[in-house]
Amino acid sequence: MHIDEFKDLLEKYLDDRISAEERRRLATALEDPACAQLLDETIYGELVVRAYEGTPDEGIRQLIMQRLDQEAVPVRTIRLRKYRWAAAAAILALVAGTYFWLQRPAKHPAAQQTIANAIPGSNKAILTLSDGSIVTLDSTGNQVIRQGATAIHQQGGQLKYDAQSPSAAVQYNTLATPRGGQFRVTLPDGTQVWLNAASTLRYPTAFTGQERLVEVNGEAYFEVAANAAQPFKVKIRDAEVQVLGTSFNVNAYADEPITQTTLLEGSIKLSVNNDQVLLKPGQQATLAANRELHINEVNSNDAIAWKNGYFLFRNEGIESVMRTIARWYDVDVSYQGDVMKQRLGGTVSRYEKLEDLLKTIELTKSLKFKIEGRKVTIMPN
Repeated sequence: MHIDEFKDLLEKYLDDRISAEERRRLATALEDPACAQLLDETIYGELVVRAYEGTPDEGIRQLIMQRLDQEAVPVRTIRLRKYRWAAAAAILALVAGTYFWLQRPAKHPAAQQTIANAIPGSNKAILTLSDGSIVTLDSTGNQVIRQGATAIHQQGGQLKYDAQSPSAAVQYNTLATPRGGQFRVTLPDGTQVWLNAASTLRYPTAFTGQERLVEVNGEAYFEVAANAAQPFKVKIRDAEVQVLGTSFNVNAYADEPITQTTLLEGSIKLSVNNDQVLLKPGQQATLAANRELHINEVNSNDAIAWKNGYFLFRNEGIESVMRTIARWYDVDVSYQGDVMKQRLGGTVSRYEKLEDLLKTIELTKSLKFKIEGRKVTIMPN
């Protein structure tokens, strides 16, 4: 089916003006992989909102459910009109195969709390200069930091280094974000790096020699300035990424069981265990603690949802989800009872209040949360 015809059928369905024959054609089209991607975009979000506000046709609902069961496809809410946000935000929790948006709840069950002081993260970081000097950075800063011949410009949540001549003296700086922080830096060669919460980037103030080498702990997204004569390399936990003009994301937190390198554009060469693997756009390299390497085809934009202001989970275990949430809200997490088998999937803004985010998950009626200061306790419902 042509995509325009598919869109037209969806529009008719959503406006409740679809005929029985058109409903049958729509149900058939939903089985077509060519139409499945559309369910991951705005129109799928529209379907979810309608499902949240009422009960969709059972046959079509089952096809949507089957699709979700197979791929845990999240809803992209970024383009939804403002008045639909409240319903769309409820998409976060798809726990243990139960998609809560299919049943309209009578009210939000309240997360237990005593001090709800855990707010979303913001632009903040610590810059350590080569002489050990420390500069605190946040969204309000507007300054020029001088380090010998190097000028570093801060404007809000961004740093920018002036380009240096190849003969400039090499000094190393470290940019570190705390839990609940993020920051962006433009390196001397024009490469742009976005740092996620609880991450560090170590880099020279001038790129000299035959390569450009930086080191990352945590998570960072790179848009690398092309320079074939001087390859860009990123050292992460147990591997090294070599780049020739590309954009990619690395997730190398020390408390995660795997390291992930996801390529969006260009090409990168991953060196692990004295072996080299070439990644193509849309591929993700996963390196386990035992140094076993796997290459998977993925939606590479999922890896940078954090950079675009969203949490995105695809059928992830509760511990993995809460590690991500804990870094951004700067909270500690504990577990009570049998909750470790719970899994979550979906998309929600990173700028929701913590208590609102937890209330959304509680809509599944599988988990409940207690907030005490900066501690979150997870319990079975």
